[in-house]
Amino acid sequence: MILRRTHKLNICLLLLAAVTMWGCGGTSMQGGAAGGTGLTWKNKLKIADKFYEEGYFYDASHYYEEVLEDQPENVDVTYKLAEAYFYSRDYKMANQRYKVVLEKDKALYPFSHYKYALTLKMNGKYAEAKTAFVDFIKTYRSFDAPLYKKKVKNEIAGCDYAIGAMENPSNVMVIHMGTEVNAAYTEASPMPFEGNKLMYASLRSDTIIRSEDLKGKVGRFKLYQSTKDGRRWGKGEPLSENVNFPKMDVANGVFSPDGSKFFYTQCESNDAGTLVCAIYVADYANGEWSKGKKLNEQINLPDYTSTHPAVAADKRRKSLILYFVSDRPDGEGGRDIWYSEITSKGEYKTPRNVGRKINTVGDEITPFYNTATHVLSFSSDGHPSMGGYDVFYTSGKMRKWTKPENAGYPINSRVDDMYFVADASEEGGYLVSNRVGTIALKSETCCDDIFRYSWDRALIPKFAVDKFAYDADDSSQTTLTDYDVKLYQVDKDSSVILIDEMHISKEPEYFFTLKHNKNYKIEATKEGYFPNEEWASTMGLTKSDTLHRWIPLKKLELNKIIVLKDIYYDFDKATLREESNRTLGKLVDILNINPRIIVELGAHTDSKGENAYNQKLSQRRAESVVKYLKKHGIPKDRLIAKGYGEGTPIVSNTNEDGSDNAEGRQMNRRTEIKVVGETAVVVKKKDVTLDDAFKDADNEDDE
Repeated sequence: MILRRTHKLNICLLLLAAVTMWGCGGTSMQGGAAGGTGLTWKNKLKIADKFYEEGYFYDASHYYEEVLEDQPENVDVTYKLAEAYFYSRDYKMANQRYKVVLEKDKALYPFSHYKYALTLKMNGKYAEAKTAFVDFIKTYRSFDAPLYKKKVKNEIAGCDYAIGAMENPSNVMVIHMGTEVNAAYTEASPMPFEGNKLMYASLRSDTIIRSEDLKGKVGRFKLYQSTKDGRRWGKGEPLSENVNFPKMDVANGVFSPDGSKFFYTQCESNDAGTLVCAIYVADYANGEWSKGKKLNEQINLPDYTSTHPAVAADKRRKSLILYFVSDRPDGEGGRDIWYSEITSKGEYKTPRNVGRKINTVGDEITPFYNTATHVLSFSSDGHPSMGGYDVFYTSGKMRKWTKPENAGYPINSRVDDMYFVADASEEGGYLVSNRVGTIALKSETCCDDIFRYSWDRALIPKFAVDKFAYDADDSSQTTLTDYDVKLYQVDKDSSVILIDEMHISKEPEYFFTLKHNKNYKIEATKEGYFPNEEWASTMGLTKSDTLHRWIPLKKLELNKIIVLKDIYYDFDKATLREESNRTLGKLVDILNINPRIIVELGAHTDSKGENAYNQKLSQRRAESVVKYLKKHGIPKDRLIAKGYGEGTPIVSNTNEDGSDNAEGRQMNRRTEIKVVGETAVVVKKKDVTLDDAFKDADNEDDE
């Protein structure tokens, strides 16, 4: 299960990408906790503190309770007890104890006010939590007050979202999977496969695991497999020792899209006694797993955790993308989601952070990439949430993503919700939560179980877009083949993110599924033609529909001049302004799609200034465009820079009465492209992928 992070913890498990404690019940070491042992309250306090320092919070809370029986006014012990309850996810008891601390000595324990507000939120008392957060930040004066001001703002936003979400629940049903799959203690990482099978991790014990049992006797996460017969799931059976290595904790299994590779997590203690997780891979065929192999040290950075693998296919590059969670350096804070491209030769490229749109100063965990919909789901406590970890989703890949959206209620609850995965049918899937209704050995929110979610598809409209590209110069609108078409989602902030793409070879029609209340751009490209685009929107639509968009493409003709709109320079200079990047990115695409053409980049000015000066200025501006294109991989022998100065206006610079024509001058200050020939050598056509679309080498992040 997941606990809030603290630097004091002995990290026993990192399978869930946050500090994980053993078990869901708490007791002291055998013979040490019961009354009548003869221990003084001071001795009990030493034992409690030791358990707390080592991360055994249930044992610690038991002893702190006994100390308070003898020392009921001891505020320091009360605060430690509240913390022990908090980290063991008993939010009701934690809230009660934080409240006592506030009433007795808020000045000495000012941070208890924040924790009091947080536990109000985790108990679903959102209005009270908002008030408590505001009161806390008004009086908190520590050095980290600016940081907590941001956190409070985020938590209040989460409370507001929760209130609205619960008033407008999604059309989805969430049901506990029952004892066929879930057992006492905790489950994690459900993953459906082969139609009727469910793989998951489980830490199983019918009794409370005591601190003395943690020395290798019991308490190991293992991977299990359950098979569905009709409507009933069979009892989970452990996988072979090829993946369930003895004396290791194993979880987070996921298959590659073709089902041949199996990625998973193993954890073991390092020399310092800290448990560190690493990602392994095994071959899978005919129901059998080969012996797992640890991935290289670029993925499994020594002394840092790598966990939660998720795998996507990149059909255009014929490669895979491995997403995973790590606490390695150079992240945004906490645990972040990273990715590594796996080439067709099986090589792993250097991992990169997926970026600030997804990763926050908090923790982002449990990613799942749906290859069919190009949607990445993950859990986070850094975005505004209903509870602790909420499920969010975003579209895109690598470092280009739409703004994450909260999955809503009842997918999310007042506590922790993680491991959101979808069935192949898209009719439902699975998630892990410690919400009320789990098999709990102690508090009602102690332990993680697997839940099934199912969408009410009758109430959710479905959308798609289809049709074809055609030759714009053909009056009969002859359909084209051998062209590429891409689907982009346009967010509210006008950011454009590639969602899906396909190559049309024989059949002319394309087809993409769309989401409700979204705006889209569909772009078609073909060698020998200028790219073109159409727009589609499902905003406000209430009934299922397939939208039709026909995309005309104009041929690239020799010596035909095309004005490039939205190319801007600094005043009286040749420096390209940042607003030009999108158009220049499209120009890069045109030249990559048509690898044989040679083009002239012509720049023009208006008539202000001396003719000789304007001639030189226009030449330098044309050369700036050529320089940009060369920087983005276009060979210099395909580019010609030509400055025309003021000599070839397309409209008059003055009106008929001799007054200044400001609009006309603006039109004359233009940049043009003209195809002037073809290369003698056939250049290999470059695939224009997500990283190429609207790219700018100096501004790769779109946040």
